[in-house]
Amino acid sequence: MSRSIFISLALLAWHAAAQTSSLCDPRHNASCPNDPALGSGIYNETFTSTTTELNPNFWNVTSGNAETVQFGENGAELVIAKSGDSVTAQSTFYIMYGVVEVIMQAAAGQGIISTFDLISDDLDEIDLEIMGGNTSFVESNWYGWGNTSQYNAQYHPCNGPQQGMHNYTIVWSQDQLQWIIDGSVARTLPYAKAGRYPQTPSIMKFGIWAGGDSTEPEGTVVWAGGKTDWTKGPFTMTIQSIKITDASTNTSSYTYGDNTGDYQSIKAVAGESAAYKLLNKKSAIESATAQWNGLSDGAKIGIGCGVGGAFAVLIIVYTAVCIVQRKRGKAEKAIADEQWNEHTSELMEYRTQMAKGHFAVSHMGHGEKF
Repeated sequence: MSRSIFISLALLAWHAAAQTSSLCDPRHNASCPNDPALGSGIYNETFTSTTTELNPNFWNVTSGNAETVQFGENGAELVIAKSGDSVTAQSTFYIMYGVVEVIMQAAAGQGIISTFDLISDDLDEIDLEIMGGNTSFVESNWYGWGNTSQYNAQYHPCNGPQQGMHNYTIVWSQDQLQWIIDGSVARTLPYAKAGRYPQTPSIMKFGIWAGGDSTEPEGTVVWAGGKTDWTKGPFTMTIQSIKITDASTNTSSYTYGDNTGDYQSIKAVAGESAAYKLLNKKSAIESATAQWNGLSDGAKIGIGCGVGGAFAVLIIVYTAVCIVQRKRGKAEKAIADEQWNEHTSELMEYRTQMAKGHFAVSHMGHGEKF
């Protein structure tokens, strides 16, 4: 399919990808709360069959439920099975420029969309979307301020995004925005003024939905690749890992200094973010293990020898104490035996005296004799 046809389909479905509302748009509301930052932290998680849930400290599941997010050997599995189903999760933290790397396998199925995005409060948006029926291309897109009159979608070759894991990376800076597919730069967008280039703090969202559902507008169904046949479901998007790096350091939150939506108006509040503290919270055992693993082999051998030497010293000291105690015990036993012999002799003498009728007992306090 030619690029011009792809662009035409994108024009039919401009509303399918753009987020057109925000809980609090700072361009129109001066009292919006600060955006909690990822800051110095790096979120990096690989999902496995031992994973039990999307960590609520870092993710809010805004569409779907526990049954629609499962975990298998290949990663987190987002599952939809019937008309109206969708699964969406969004980060609890924001980044202000940075890198988002997702290793995933898109869901197969006509009209099924697997996606991840960066979205800000003032509706700057960076998208990567994969149509389940298109085994040769993936789509990149972006919006400034949720302006749906912008048509920025492009399609990039990708060999079987539904047949295996692929690395999709967004590298976002003040100067340019890049989409990278399996290590190769697929698209570069240069900086432009606010409203024409995403440049405000953004959360990360990922999910699966059916653009080909019968409830969607005709333009969306065409863009998605056709109507979804639910009898061929369920449809599963699998995410092996997510790595998110915030370009800002020592930042606890972001706030808009004015309503321009310009990156220069964004203020970074200094401090350790809640996400950073959670990511760097380690138990004493984990910290000790990390420190041990970070040592060189020579240092480990040295410590091992030191511990071995200390243990040997303890054994010697313990042995010496035992010997001393044993000698002391023998001496005390000898004294006790001697005292026993003396007491025995006195007792025998007393018995002899009693037998002869010669016995005398001093009654304490009187000195009388009987």
